[in-house]
Amino acid sequence: MDNEKLGDRVRKARKHAGFTQNQLAKKVETSQGAISDIENGRNKDSSSLYDIAKVTGVSTDWLIKNQGEMLDVDKVPSIDELRAQIEAMQGQQGSADLFDAPSGTQHAPMSDSSDMVPILSWVAAGSWSNVEPVSMSDAIGKAPKPAKLSKNGFALIVRGESMLPKFDPGDIIYVEPQTGFLALKNADLIIVQCNDDKEATFKQLVLGETSDDMYLRPLNPNWHEQRMVPMGECNLVGKVVGKYVEY
Repeated sequence: MDNEKLGDRVRKARKHAGFTQNQLAKKVETSQGAISDIENGRNKDSSSLYDIAKVTGVSTDWLIKNQGEMLDVDKVPSIDELRAQIEAMQGQQGSADLFDAPSGTQHAPMSDSSDMVPILSWVAAGSWSNVEPVSMSDAIGKAPKPAKLSKNGFALIVRGESMLPKFDPGDIIYVEPQTGFLALKNADLIIVQCNDDKEATFKQLVLGETSDDMYLRPLNPNWHEQRMVPMGECNLVGKVVGKYVEY
């Protein structure tokens, strides 16, 4: 066990989830000052710690007792747990330090018979390469595997409101990376990594008559930017082929 302090773990959990102190305070119904006191070691016995672990998606034992790992990737989380774990990632593009890819990652092909697929962070998806299959060691979680998804397929958790009303923040989407650009059709939903962004993004493809007419757009008609980066400046990560729905 290391000597990491409670305040350091709370700060790490908050940044992992993508919350500011004020955002985390609202989630656990306390004040920004109370979160600051915990992180700076002025309060070591807060009643909010269990709620902080829940909304940031980290292990309660790790956060409170400094036991075990921060994330339990062997556990298959429920849809509600996944929503809580990734909720703070909504709309946080440009904050790559909050979404570090797992350290010590080793790629290992998944079996075709596997009934689970890895849920990747948006940073990991942005750096994904089709040279090697995505593996469970890359994952921040797991999701049930659709029958038609290839062994290289993976899942992502929707962030932000740009793809409303079809996709809510926290929804789990399935990505098929074995899709060539020439196979794409107008209005396909795709995951791309554009320009120098470290993270991938989820948008709808619009195909015009020429390559100069191609662009990305959100599904939300009220989103502030309706015509986004031209496809010529993006790398295709994969096509969105489904959404996990739990009843």
